[in-house]
Amino acid sequence: MEDEIVILGSGGGRHHIRTQYRATGGILYKFNGIQSHIDPGPGAIVRLNQFKEDPVKTELFIVTHAHVDHYSDLSAIIESSREILHDRNYNYYKKGTLITTNEMLEYISDYHLNMLEKIVKFEAGNRLIYKGVEIIGTKTVHSPEIDGFGIRFNLKNYSIAFTSDTMVYNGFSEEFSGCNILILNLLRPNSIVCKRHLCTDEVIPYLNNINPPLDNLIITHFGSYMDSPRSTKNYVPSQVIKLQVNTNIRNIVAAEDGLKIKIRKLLK
Repeated sequence: MEDEIVILGSGGGRHHIRTQYRATGGILYKFNGIQSHIDPGPGAIVRLNQFKEDPVKTELFIVTHAHVDHYSDLSAIIESSREILHDRNYNYYKKGTLITTNEMLEYISDYHLNMLEKIVKFEAGNRLIYKGVEIIGTKTVHSPEIDGFGIRFNLKNYSIAFTSDTMVYNGFSEEFSGCNILILNLLRPNSIVCKRHLCTDEVIPYLNNINPPLDNLIITHFGSYMDSPRSTKNYVPSQVIKLQVNTNIRNIVAAEDGLKIKIRKLLK
């Protein structure tokens, strides 16, 4: 299994949940022969099938916070990760590791939690070694009522991070120092500020302060102001151009539903 990112949903927020104008299935991240599913929101299992990905291969489940566009399909994804649920005596086969917040566990049935080999309660600043790969929780400032984290994977040849939903904050740039690839949840275009998410203009200075500079930026998790029937146009292409012109990042990619990116192509 080659290291790869698969966008199962480039949309976020309630309008995309309702309309599926942009899908909300989260991201598959394949690394070192491991398939992980990050933030499996509404329609995740449908998108896996649509984009011809195999849910049985998933062994690492990550939910960064307890908002429905990040977790609603988690139980379906856990159950779909196995061909056989139990033996003849109804002893359930355990498979997979779930990394999530303590709060998130309240939203999953014991039935599905008991299918897992391991549950890791995670938060910003935590560190986990998973099959030889260092996984670090990065800071988010998102909702005062909801715990959350971003997540960074430090592999032998590269480092990749997923911001999850967050605002900018002091120390944002330092969280991603040394990253080769940053997947940025960018809800709104230009200077249309949202108190709990990012817009393009406010994040640009923070992206430029990442040292050494990022090699690759992938923007995703677009909201209704960015591209939907509620927006005046699809702002995504113009935001890519703005980021190309105003940052020191070598390569900038806009997520689309079903987009598959080989990591080796990003590291050239």
